[in-house]
Amino acid sequence: MMYRYGISYYTAEEDGRKPQSGLDVRLLRPGADWQTGIPLIETGKSGYYECLIKEEKDCGFYEIWDNRNDPNGSFSGKYCTIGKLDARGLQDRCIYSNHIEDGAVTATKIAKESISAIHLDNSTFKLSKLQHEIQNEYRGTGDKTQQSPARTKEDKFIFHKLYQEYDEMPFVQISNMCDSHLFIDNLKLDKNMVTVTLGIAMPGEGEVAKYQILAIATDKP
Repeated sequence: MMYRYGISYYTAEEDGRKPQSGLDVRLLRPGADWQTGIPLIETGKSGYYECLIKEEKDCGFYEIWDNRNDPNGSFSGKYCTIGKLDARGLQDRCIYSNHIEDGAVTATKIAKESISAIHLDNSTFKLSKLQHEIQNEYRGTGDKTQQSPARTKEDKFIFHKLYQEYDEMPFVQISNMCDSHLFIDNLKLDKNMVTVTLGIAMPGEGEVAKYQILAIATDKP
């Protein structure tokens, strides 16, 4: 897709607007040098300057510079966005959950891979926005006894299947609630189902394993 951007320069006189012809006008990425800017070409002596953006990689946020006050170019105080907005036009912590929910931030407006964690407000992703589940020992089965809950003195491992389906491996955390040492030995994702293998080490006085498992993943669209 091709984009055309144009801007007019003029001064206000008593008898109307007078075009400012013969300027050097360029589009610069924030922090870029004057020499690397995209030049805008004047149409005749109209004071109207424009450029063509032919590739998607050149779209996004720009500062408008000119040589009115400095022959080496200076920032005019104006900005423009050509095509989809990219990361250069996003301030840190500027995206809130309501911007996503009301459609202000969509794939048609924001360039691919432009948004990172630094652009998101800390309150954007709450637990209610994430796929998550909490389970306990009654979902796990001992490797030797095949009992649920597993027996800490007889079993070496506990096979624990999560209820929900996941598109990618979730973050999994165990909270041990017994006097045996329990640890996550392995995580396996197979056909969107997750199996957590817990290991049992240094069995304590209690005969059954007691624990909770928390699994968190990004919510499905």
